[in-house]
Amino acid sequence: ALLASINRELIIERVYGGQAVVANGPIMPGTWAFYSDLENVDYDAVLAESLFNASGLTYDEEAGVYKTEVGLEVALTLIHPETNEHLQIAEMIKENWEALGVEVTLESKPYEDVLTALETREYQALLVDVNLASSPDPDPYPFWGQAQIGSGQNYAEWDNRSASEFLEQARMTVDLGERERLYRNFQVVFMRELPSLPLFYP
Repeated sequence: ALLASINRELIIERVYGGQAVVANGPIMPGTWAFYSDLENVDYDAVLAESLFNASGLTYDEEAGVYKTEVGLEVALTLIHPETNEHLQIAEMIKENWEALGVEVTLESKPYEDVLTALETREYQALLVDVNLASSPDPDPYPFWGQAQIGSGQNYAEWDNRSASEFLEQARMTVDLGERERLYRNFQVVFMRELPSLPLFYP
């Protein structure tokens, strides 16, 4: 629901002048490991609302907010780097999520403080760039492997054994066809669970 409610095409148009590609998964399109037949999550406000309402939330008319089954307000703080570009993106995400029914507070931080929030896992939602340009091999293991949850780069703390096994096997085999199959399986699991919301590739 959160991903389907973000108008990523509009963000790309307004912030990047159209010079970006909507992300469908954690591996960059055009690389040998990208699985092109993944199910897309397109911008669809109606679908997002349907998914949101189907998640067991109730609307508190007196307070004017959605609440969970245990009475917690559906709200979050979105941390973002204190650049004009990131602020524009964060404001558009906030607008989309609030239209859905999520109360969003934006928190701007210097980039080093954003990294600290990642490393200490002290955030509810966080807008961040991931630059894999220095690595010719699209090995996503550092970001999504189970062993990276505690002190590694699995900042989302995604604990999925199947995904980890695909990634562990893929980095141990030299058979490119087998690696491609394993990364395809990983991407399918990733898009089913969405431990993070891939936005776009500038």
